[in-house]
Amino acid sequence: MAAKRYCQLPIEFSRLARQAFSPEFMARIMQVYRLFPELHEKTIACGLLKKRGVVEGMATGWTAPPVFRLQPNVSSYTIAHELTHLVQGNGSGIPHGEVACDIWAVDRLPAELLDQRPYYLMKNSRCDWKKNRDAVKELCRRAIEIRKTRRTYIVWLRGQIVKLERVSRAR
Repeated sequence: MAAKRYCQLPIEFSRLARQAFSPEFMARIMQVYRLFPELHEKTIACGLLKKRGVVEGMATGWTAPPVFRLQPNVSSYTIAHELTHLVQGNGSGIPHGEVACDIWAVDRLPAELLDQRPYYLMKNSRCDWKKNRDAVKELCRRAIEIRKTRRTYIVWLRGQIVKLERVSRAR
């Protein structure tokens, strides 16, 4: 008789999260998690975030284990945003802050998983996300490169998004 093998998930879901999250949603969390190799050697906890206004997720990276909480069925983008918070700082090259978190999350996700507009990066923009997400993704990648020599990369990126918005409206 073969010995039973127990496979521990790399993310420990809280009891409330396991009750509230569908198997499909948990699979989507794991799909996005696989894009974060920096977290693969760590124990990560995922909990349920009760609906409170517009907040769909939150992350606390300084706890042991690091924790992120989500509302059920949030976008893949929100999952990536919260996981990015868990790798910010500590030599990762990702600076702290919500806008930086948006930029690195957009860059990391494949275009087909960019299912929500990055709120902090584009909150004052009228750029059509669905039409321009590939262009914004490329601009985020370029902004990360620009940051290596120019700390005003966010100003540069927002200026490029405004130009993109103008070009889209002119069409």
